[in-house]
Amino acid sequence: MSAKAKISLSQFESELVNSADWIFTKQNIINKVGTLFGEMLHEYKQISLIESPVIPGLDPAQNGKISKGENYKGLPYVMLDYPALFSKEAIFAIRSMFWWGNFFSITLHISSQNLLKDLCIADLLIHLQGSDFFICINDNEWDHSFDRLNYIPIDEIDSVQIKKILSGPFFKISKRIELSRWNEAEDFFQKNFREIISLFSR
Repeated sequence: MSAKAKISLSQFESELVNSADWIFTKQNIINKVGTLFGEMLHEYKQISLIESPVIPGLDPAQNGKISKGENYKGLPYVMLDYPALFSKEAIFAIRSMFWWGNFFSITLHISSQNLLKDLCIADLLIHLQGSDFFICINDNEWDHSFDRLNYIPIDEIDSVQIKKILSGPFFKISKRIELSRWNEAEDFFQKNFREIISLFSR
C-alpha cells in the first residue's frame, strides 16, 4: 500500500489561512458593490420613467433583483437585473454585473422568438453600429466572459454571424469596464443603461 501524499500549504497559503483580514476585506468589497447596485437600481428606475421604454410584458415599476454568489467560474459575483423578465417562454433582462478579478459589465439579454420578432433585431443591429457594444456569438446564453469565442465588437460581425444571430434563440449585447476604474463605475452604468433603454424608446 502506497503512503498517502502529505497535504501541505505554500508559504502564501499559510499566510492567508492564518489571517482573517482578507476575508473581511472581501466581504466589505462585496457589500460596497451591493450598495452601488442598490443606488443604480434607483437611478435605473428614474431613467426608465423619463425615457418610457416600450418593452413588451415588462413594467418599469418592478423592483428589480440584486443577487450574489461565490462561484461564477470559481469567482465571487454580484448581479443586478432590472428590468427583468425570466420565464419558461421568454427572457428579457438588463443585467449589471460585478465579477471579482474581471470587470463590471452591463448586458441586454433577450431570449424569446416573439420578443425578438417584435423588437426587430435587424434594425437594432443597424442602430448599434459604432456604439462600442460587444455582441454574443456563442451558443451559450449564460456565458458572461468577454472571450473572443463569446463576445466580439458589434462592428466586427460578418454576414454569416449576422444570419446566425437573427435566426438564433437569443440576442445579447454587452459592455464592460475594468475594476481598476472603480470610481467610474456609476457613470458607466448610468450612461450605458440609458443607451440600452433608448433602443426601446425610439
